[in-house]
Amino acid sequence: MTILHDLRQAIRSTALLALGLVLVAITMLVSASGAGAQAEPILSFEGRVTSVSPREMLVAAERDGVVIDVVMVDLARIPQSETRRIAQDDVVVVIGFIRRPGHKVIATSVQQVSRWFPTTPGWARQVP
Repeated sequence: MTILHDLRQAIRSTALLALGLVLVAITMLVSASGAGAQAEPILSFEGRVTSVSPREMLVAAERDGVVIDVVMVDLARIPQSETRRIAQDDVVVVIGFIRRPGHKVIATSVQQVSRWFPTTPGWARQVP
């Protein structure tokens, strides 16, 4: 009976040791993958606001007066006191990142560059 009892204790202690080693290995793998993960790259772009709400903003990036891309910007990290000053047709610089697998830019900063007012340039012929 004592041999059987000693054998059970040896098996139990070996099983607990193996379980402990597996848990340690899993913990190391999880922490290594978290430490090795790269932070999302920071990006910056300028564009004209096409629509704005307290939580989101649609910005059209232009080149030579032609819209080349329209970007949805998440404003959750921007204080509402700053977003209240932004209106449609304002030119803004957005700094933020894209959290994968999403497609929105998560804004960390939105700076108003200028307010856009449609005007006739000085060199254009005046229409009576």
